[in-house]
Amino acid sequence: MIYTDTHCHLGSVQFDRDRDEVIQRMLEADVCKAILICCSEHDLQEGIRLRNRYPEFKLACGMHPQSLMESDGEERFVHFQNAVQECRPDMIGEIGLDYQSHRHTKEIQKAFFEKQLEYACQLDLPLNIHSRKAVLDTQQMLRKYPCRGIIHSYSGSAETAREYVREGWYISFGASVLFPGARKPAEAVMAVPADHLLIETDAPYQSPVPGKRHEPADAVRICRKISEIKGIPEEELCRIMEDNFRKLFRE
Repeated sequence: MIYTDTHCHLGSVQFDRDRDEVIQRMLEADVCKAILICCSEHDLQEGIRLRNRYPEFKLACGMHPQSLMESDGEERFVHFQNAVQECRPDMIGEIGLDYQSHRHTKEIQKAFFEKQLEYACQLDLPLNIHSRKAVLDTQQMLRKYPCRGIIHSYSGSAETAREYVREGWYISFGASVLFPGARKPAEAVMAVPADHLLIETDAPYQSPVPGKRHEPADAVRICRKISEIKGIPEEELCRIMEDNFRKLFRE
């Protein structure tokens, strides 16, 4: 049985001290496929090294909405394009809109989101989408482009999840399903057909245990919980999600 973590930040400085041990635990837990999300120069350099070492790891490169500032202009986007051309990622991400903690940069976020959407379509690369408190703007912008990819760390309603699925998007769930009384995430999981479902950890972030760093090996717990919610045997669910992963990257 092979588990897939479709969103982790293994290049993060939080893993600099013991990255090899983290990966060893991950592989021993049969989390053998992963998407390495790179939104900084440090993450990207580590991500390139890890992709070269582990063929089952995919590389995603993007301008995270939380990293954008009002002073950012065309030079920032050109720098991003140069990075993409140099590292040749498998995916563009994570990109999107975050109005929860960074509403003051709303217009800049939208401008750079659109630039990256257009660029990803030119390159025919899938997308990894970050959306917090920005559902309507996110959907409106995605509908302007013939793009595909993952809605990362889904936390919205069941109805919105169904809308994304109808438009061809994969929906990825993380540790939110593990919290006690997590009714809304469970409803969203039930709304997503298995052939549009993926899981992630967002490691080292979003740990279900306060004060404990999240790791890709934790994808096993998330998968087991979703298996329970969906009423699908874990082995069958893993097989379906591995197939979803291959289809996403057109393998």
